[in-house]
Amino acid sequence: MRCLNHSPDSGRARRLLALAWLQVLVLPGALAAAPGVTESKVVFGQTACFSGPNRHLGIRINAGIQAAFSARNRQGGVDGRQLELTAKDDGYEPNAAAANAAEFVAMDNVFAVVGGVGTPTTRRSAPILREAKIPLVGMFTGADFLHNPQAFPNVVNLRTDYFKEVEALVDHMINDLGKKRFGVIYQDDAFGRSVLANYVTVLNRHDLPVLAKDAYTRNTHAVHASLFTLDKADLDALLLVGSYTANADVINLAFLLGRDYVMANLSFVAPHDLLALLSDTSPAALEKILISQVVPAVTDSSLAVVRNFRRDMANSDATASMPTGAWDPSGLNLLDAVSLEGYIIGRFVIDVVDRLDGNLERDRFLAAALASEPVQIDDWTIQIPPGTNAGSSYVRVIDWTQEGGHDH
Repeated sequence: MRCLNHSPDSGRARRLLALAWLQVLVLPGALAAAPGVTESKVVFGQTACFSGPNRHLGIRINAGIQAAFSARNRQGGVDGRQLELTAKDDGYEPNAAAANAAEFVAMDNVFAVVGGVGTPTTRRSAPILREAKIPLVGMFTGADFLHNPQAFPNVVNLRTDYFKEVEALVDHMINDLGKKRFGVIYQDDAFGRSVLANYVTVLNRHDLPVLAKDAYTRNTHAVHASLFTLDKADLDALLLVGSYTANADVINLAFLLGRDYVMANLSFVAPHDLLALLSDTSPAALEKILISQVVPAVTDSSLAVVRNFRRDMANSDATASMPTGAWDPSGLNLLDAVSLEGYIIGRFVIDVVDRLDGNLERDRFLAAALASEPVQIDDWTIQIPPGTNAGSSYVRVIDWTQEGGHDH
């Protein structure tokens, strides 16, 4: 474990946090001046992983938002203002995410922050943005704490929570696949521990226990020992709570050892990336893999939002708003569920800014974003019930034996 007092990154984080709190305490009136807004543009910030083993998530979310922004900018923007995205790399590390959030506050140069990736990173960045009254919209996480509008009045969730994803996966494994002996391997941080609590609650509803569990450190490939730890439990179902790289390592070892249980993954796993890392993609192997998703299939051309997403992605420069030094996405298939979620975030932000009629202030933006009337993005609806801050309860379980899965 890295020592906080001796880490250069941590030192940067402390300096930026101190400056950010000074901005919040000394210059409260600055928020009314519409930071990030000029006569020619509206600037949004993003802190996400553009490096490290989970970089594809940040790259894809960014590419989807950028595709939505670029499409609108080609039509003249919003009220004559171009939409711009300023992205910072946090490598899926909480200290770096906190430092990026503090820098957005200290520089006071973004209107809102959008498209963050991950629970542990958002747990550190969200309180900083809350104190500065900066809207935080469309995080790529279903963490329970973000779905508390009293604790986080600046947060707008555009996806459902992890509890509903876990519920859909467990219900499918029990009711449709007849599984009864459940285990879990989880990332040992805020993400993994919160999902573990959800998992226990959902299984308790079925009068079933978690028979075996093990955890591993975030951003590591050293996950093989976890599978051996669970061996004696005679499992027939396993929930994997991690990123596509770690989950693929576990699945591949399970294939190698001939384990026969079903392995379920949350939407934090990018389906295309997971599939690309699997050592066996035969029908017999894929029928053991489940993934919950919170957006429709990118192959579903019957949906206008999917058709427009594919069109706008084709006409967008995927590197336009990525931070300097970000991994080059050339050759990466960007037409997947993660970038579609980013596209929906971008389209939602555009819709909200549109409704402000040129009078761009953060509090007005947040009020409009949390309003209970539905936001229609082609044929995809986002509606936030009164007293909540989440606009969707949609979950789709991908069963690779019948693409399209089951809608819950």
